[in-house]
Amino acid sequence: MAMVFGLFGWMLYKSHEEASQYAVETSQNITLMAQRDIVRNIEILSLSLDALANRYQDPLFRQLTHNQQYSYLFGSVAAAKHVIVMAVLDAAGKVAVSSLPGTPANTYGDRLYFTVQRDRPETGLYISPPITAKFDRELQVVVLSKRLSNQDGSFAGVVVMALDLSYFRELFSGIALGEDGVMSLYARSGVVYMRLPYAASMIGRDISSSDNFLRIKSLIQQESGSFFARAVTDGVKRLYAFRNVPGTQLVVFVGRSEKHIFSHWTESLYALGGAMLVFTVVCMALFYILRNELKKRRRAEERLQELVSVDDLTKLLNRRALDNALGDLWSRSRRGRGIFSILFIDVDYFKFYNDTYGHQKGDDVLVSVSRAISTQLPRSSDLAARYGGEEFIVVLAETDADGALHVGEKIRGAIEALNIPHAKSQIGHISASIGAAMYDSTVHDSINAVLNAADSALYAAKGNGRNNVQISAKPVNSMHL
Repeated sequence: MAMVFGLFGWMLYKSHEEASQYAVETSQNITLMAQRDIVRNIEILSLSLDALANRYQDPLFRQLTHNQQYSYLFGSVAAAKHVIVMAVLDAAGKVAVSSLPGTPANTYGDRLYFTVQRDRPETGLYISPPITAKFDRELQVVVLSKRLSNQDGSFAGVVVMALDLSYFRELFSGIALGEDGVMSLYARSGVVYMRLPYAASMIGRDISSSDNFLRIKSLIQQESGSFFARAVTDGVKRLYAFRNVPGTQLVVFVGRSEKHIFSHWTESLYALGGAMLVFTVVCMALFYILRNELKKRRRAEERLQELVSVDDLTKLLNRRALDNALGDLWSRSRRGRGIFSILFIDVDYFKFYNDTYGHQKGDDVLVSVSRAISTQLPRSSDLAARYGGEEFIVVLAETDADGALHVGEKIRGAIEALNIPHAKSQIGHISASIGAAMYDSTVHDSINAVLNAADSALYAAKGNGRNNVQISAKPVNSMHL
């Protein structure tokens, strides 16, 4: 009876973990979509500020009439839905030109978006905390600013843009998060930019000293992540996923209530529990007889599978398992028009290492390198295999060229960070050269073509001094084995 209920509990635990993992992945995907939308729009707004700066400092601008100057600087502002105003402030913070006709010649030299640009020339695009501004009505906005410089590099003022925070509100409102779901935009410093369900009193609030924020402050310095926490405001326990917006201090949060995430699991719990109880009563005797044989068979199958698919030394996939995985990946990608990338990794000067330190030390290096590779592949869909000797293959599903370069660089850095002495290496320790290639259906007609491309990129990395990552620009016709 105890074993039956233990199996039942294990099944429930696994299904609970699957539901939790699915919820994490879904929430992360939501944050990724929001992040990309925000990044795309911020890039567009940043380019608009660059255009305003260039046109304002263009000698042609001074030769135009007032109306022509306005059209030249702000002709496209009216089409930008959430841009309230664009303006140029001179070196003292006084409004030089504005997209709002009749705007008073106010001075804003004490505002943070001005002083940051004045005092820190390297700032680039600056996004202010939320501000309540008075136009024809009170609006909650953020101010984007960029520095204007004279020809000698001295400070000449700033170009600014007021963005209505309703942009973030509309963006978040279109995403279904289920019962008690929340979505928010924070600065890593703890300032609230937007939160849904919407509450105007929350916008611009600094929560950096709150207990909840202090607990996650170090965590949100990472690129992305997730955690469970109970909200102070309503007491609801939620799964929170977050993702940083590149180039800014902003962090997108998605919170989905634990009750909503596990609602179907809870329903299944009662249904499965009743069925399991009946099954236990009816089948307990038969199960008792069969359980030992089943356990032996399972262990044998697991051991056999491990022997068939795992390299004895590195514990990565072996060549046979890699070939099977690549075949399956190729079939799926051809059917679904998906993308993937392959990394070809080669330990630099490994033959010299074996000759100098011996084959046992060489095997220890391969084990350490394989562990360094594995630690940089957190996704279950990513595969690492020993290709042969000191060569390794990494398969990155749903990963483009930029992603492949990023992962390749992480792996290269992790191997270098092992700091294993190598007297015959130019840099004095173990390193690796890495070639990367992304599958392109228009140029790759087989999985070998992708492998060939990665192999050619590997040779380019070696030719570039080793200990670096190179991406393949086009497929090649041969491969070094």
